[in-house]
Amino acid sequence: MKPRTCMAAVLLVHAALAHAGTLDPDDRGAYLSLAFGNGRIYGGNATGYQWMRGRTFEVRAGREQGAMRIDFVHYNEGHPDNNHRDGFALQWLAAHRFSHAWTGELGAGPYLSMNTTEIAGRQIDDARLGVLLSAGLRLAVPGPPGTHLRLGYNHVAMRHVHRSDALVLGVGRQFGPAEPAPDVVPDGHLWIGGTFGTSITNMSGTHGAHAGVIEARRYADRWGIGTKFLFEGDDGARVDRRGAAAQLWYEQPVTPRFSMSAGLGPYFTANRRDGNRTATNLLISFQAERALSARTRAIVNFNRIKTFRKTNDRDLFQVGLLRRF
Repeated sequence: MKPRTCMAAVLLVHAALAHAGTLDPDDRGAYLSLAFGNGRIYGGNATGYQWMRGRTFEVRAGREQGAMRIDFVHYNEGHPDNNHRDGFALQWLAAHRFSHAWTGELGAGPYLSMNTTEIAGRQIDDARLGVLLSAGLRLAVPGPPGTHLRLGYNHVAMRHVHRSDALVLGVGRQFGPAEPAPDVVPDGHLWIGGTFGTSITNMSGTHGAHAGVIEARRYADRWGIGTKFLFEGDDGARVDRRGAAAQLWYEQPVTPRFSMSAGLGPYFTANRRDGNRTATNLLISFQAERALSARTRAIVNFNRIKTFRKTNDRDLFQVGLLRRF
């Protein structure tokens, strides 16, 4: 997920929230933040220029529960030489309010990463599981209740490969408790829709492609199940893939008409640039939803296709609509 793509998603989310009311931010509710920064890698397979070139960023979407918060994090570790690593983490954080203006937090959790790197002249997508450790300091600023600046420190620990340290600075918001508006409560109905956007193969020698997704989803309170049919598009060299995925979703209301959700599940594909070779991959999705009416939702999502075969991982950024039937 590139910084420009990330910023486009944040602007769309901000537009959806601009006129939405929230409750007291001290109550339990959703958490959102975006931060950019810089850092360096060291040890393991780190070679050449080891700074992240100012291209480090993180996106957090979480839920506060008592003195704890659980965050779903997309973290990008920038672009040192021959190591372009990013991934997804699930973090448990403890927060402590020092004063009305200042709040500190510490967090840790598993981090599933993908590193585009070259080994012995061969380019690979190296998937590994590590730990993301984070510390943050939040300063309340004027604006909607719960708005703050967030200074964060991230440390990635991973066996047999490089570690990293980075500082990031950005803006976040702690929302109050929210339940879906009465006319948009998830009530077991079937939702069908489609999205359109771009796909990027995370390897050199390829180009972006147009991609489309058709999906059906059924919600039950905070959880949902869904099926997607993906047409990833042709990158001109390595991937022209299509297939079907089944996903389990968790939805977190942010305001009565806006929510964030995350989903994952198996993705069964055939690649026309590899003799229609079939494979089972993992599809990870991160999505923002805005209820336009009782029957229509606008959606923006980011999808990561993880092959676990060290090649042809892909990112899809999509916008579209869901319709209730």
